[in-house]
Amino acid sequence: MHLDFHHRPTLVKSWLATLHGPGLKVWPDDVGPLPGWGLLVRTAVAWHVAYALLGYAGALIIARSGSTSRLAVAVHDGGTPATLLAALGVWWGGVGLSTVLWWTGVKRSRR
Repeated sequence: MHLDFHHRPTLVKSWLATLHGPGLKVWPDDVGPLPGWGLLVRTAVAWHVAYALLGYAGALIIARSGSTSRLAVAVHDGGTPATLLAALGVWWGGVGLSTVLWWTGVKRSRR
């Protein structure tokens, strides 16, 4: 079954299956079927918990690195709120980058 990337529910399912599925990949599959909504939502929640924890670990590394860069000093001096904000930035930066790569694959598949 060839996926219709002009159909919005298919796009959402493809995004969830690609970026939150059992394997790590950023290019969408052109053929289906796609997993059901329940499985996709559960795996997305689990992946985002893992992404958030990884983002928090990255923010702690930045805050405790002893670097004199402006970012490291700002996160260190800002305490917990700045560390959480940096974690959010790392988390959503990764989500944004992977989504851009997925969307590039979708546009390529639409041709």
